Amino acid sequence: VWQGVTHPRWLWDVQLNGRPHVFGNIVDAVPDNSGFGSFAGWVQRNFDPTVTWDDIAWVRERWKGPIVIKGILDPEDARSAIAAGVDGLVVSNHGGRQLDGVPASVTALPDIVEIVDGKVPVLMDGGVRSGLDVLRALALGADACLLGRAWAYPLAAGGEQAVAKMLGLLRAELKVAMSLTGCTDVRKAGRELLVQR
Repeated sequence: VWQGVTHPRWLWDVQLNGRPHVFGNIVDAVPDNSGFGSFAGWVQRNFDPTVTWDDIAWVRERWKGPIVIKGILDPEDARSAIAAGVDGLVVSNHGGRQLDGVPASVTALPDIVEIVDGKVPVLMDGGVRSGLDVLRALALGADACLLGRAWAYPLAAGGEQAVAKMLGLLRAELKVAMSLTGCTDVRKAGRELLVQR
């Protein structure tokens, strides 16, 4: 009740239209934010397929803060991103929502790590659901993992406490995976932990 009273716009929208389907992070940028269709149209109109690595270099010249590029699945893109001056890469297939049939992030990771050769941090997201998934990514060379659904679902279902519990479970699973593989330090996780096929 308190949430409804303190968010009258949301309450009014739900009363008139049912539960709204919007993207909260861009709701104020979309002129007609009445529903999913208007958001999809806005994204389509604002997507620029002509962006190149030269554009990233242009941003790098003007932005002195960190630049991390997400969506790297090809070693040549990793090489181009580094040449454009990025500070980090995220190996990600965007949860498969951008293009069906792309490789799993964990499949693309080793070749990208090899090309990067420590020049910038390499993070990985996609398919990270357990501590074992984290250890696998670290063993394949990721510097860290990013989580999406793993925390989003607990947040939606139980708020901050549920996310804290999920993180505790993830940490416990990571410790078990480390114990069972003989890994005593995540910084030393290497491919020797994995069964190669």
